[in-house]
Amino acid sequence: MLAGVFFKYTSFYITNIKHYLESFYFRIDRKMKYISYINKLQGEQDRGFTLIELLVVVLLLGILATIALPSFTRQIGKARETDAKNNLGIIARSQQAYHFEKRSFANDLNNLNIAGIDNSNYYSYPNPTVANINLVKHQAIASNPSVDIIKNYSLGVYHIAGLFDIAICQGIDINQAVNVGNAVNDNCTNNGIKLK
Repeated sequence: MLAGVFFKYTSFYITNIKHYLESFYFRIDRKMKYISYINKLQGEQDRGFTLIELLVVVLLLGILATIALPSFTRQIGKARETDAKNNLGIIARSQQAYHFEKRSFANDLNNLNIAGIDNSNYYSYPNPTVANINLVKHQAIASNPSVDIIKNYSLGVYHIAGLFDIAICQGIDINQAVNVGNAVNDNCTNNGIKLK
């Protein structure tokens, strides 16, 4: 009987130890699988690029930059030229208003009371080369045409039979001088492009 009780308790303890060891093994096995999974993920994340892949990317970026850079600089130049065209338009309207009051065009930009034109970073606006009762010629001269990639411009304001007309000419190329003609229908000097 003592052996039966001993066997009963022993089998009870052995069963409990067996369940404990199985759950311990299960927990360790689960942890090991989790650690293996994490290591596998980290191994995939730590994988870098090969030298060939990096060289191909650098080569493609270089080709794209070579193609895009000239177009980008031309667009910047066109935006800067718009500043000159706008300022010449302001000068033309101011000269028309001045002529309406004084019956002659102003021979000095200071007489027009235009604010902000002297602050241009890319163009200078000298006093008119010609200013009389029928005609005034202004120029927008590029300050640094080769670096800024901008062209010169010229403006003519004409007073004919009580009506005003304007002509704007653009230099044919960078750093090319240009001027308007003495009549509104005349061509621009130095093969310049007539914009208006």
